[in-house]
Amino acid sequence: MTLQQLEYVIALDTYRHFVTAAEKCFVTQPTITIQVKKLEDEIGFAIFDKSKYPLRPTELGEMFVRKSKSILREVSDLKNMVSTELNNIEGIFRMGIIPTISPYLIPLISGAFSEKYPKSVLKIQEMQSDAIIAALQKKEIDIGILVTPLSEPFIREVNLYNEPFVYYGQQNDALQKAKSISTQEVETLDNVWLLENGHCFRNQVLNICNNSNNNKSIQFQSGSIEALKKMVDNYGGFTLVPEMAVHKNDLGCSIPFEEPKPVREVSIVVHHSFSKDLLIEALRSEILDKIPKDFIQKKNFMKINWR
Repeated sequence: MTLQQLEYVIALDTYRHFVTAAEKCFVTQPTITIQVKKLEDEIGFAIFDKSKYPLRPTELGEMFVRKSKSILREVSDLKNMVSTELNNIEGIFRMGIIPTISPYLIPLISGAFSEKYPKSVLKIQEMQSDAIIAALQKKEIDIGILVTPLSEPFIREVNLYNEPFVYYGQQNDALQKAKSISTQEVETLDNVWLLENGHCFRNQVLNICNNSNNNKSIQFQSGSIEALKKMVDNYGGFTLVPEMAVHKNDLGCSIPFEEPKPVREVSIVVHHSFSKDLLIEALRSEILDKIPKDFIQKKNFMKINWR
């Protein structure tokens, strides 16, 4: 039994003529005749008395037609509900974002997003990458923004941009006048300030620096990139920061990497069962509108993974 067969039955009940019903269903008369006969064979009784003209439902057929109309109404309501749900981005949504992205990205988009989508509320929480992955799996949050790829079977990744890493040192740094720096040069340097364990950014920096040794007398590890910059400003050494963390009023010197530049791939991530594609696209559109255009257009780069 198929929904299409039920539609043919209702058409026959409405028009009481095979040719007319077939025309209204945009099929040939043999098609509707064969499908209704198959349905009658399956259910074990005749739906229509074909000896009468115009044809009419049998006693059991009348019950079958009433139930068929009810079923098709329910199916139509279900389709409408699903369509509304998929195209509606009103409501409260929980979002996790890693701390090395949050302070630089969220202020850029929050005002415009709230203005465009006043009935959509994003409850944003800073979380480390592993916590976001676990929360998505348990469906404790709806959306995550973090560094990919993750290669998790239950997660869908929607790429946003590739953000370059930047060398950050003191103003009197021997490299301060350099126009660029290579990853090979960075590998030879000591005294790198790092984020604390658990941050994916820490792993990426170590991958770029080839696990440089720390010879500092103060072994400080922070959860904040801004705190690392201040440690460099006050005590020397260097750190690597995402390009969006570089400001005009920084006390230290910022040096871009030579091409291919090391970058981190930033993505929106959701559970595979998350159906609000319109919300994902709205959020993605706001982000791409606010970030530097070369994050999207640049093709000559070297992606640094953290896992």
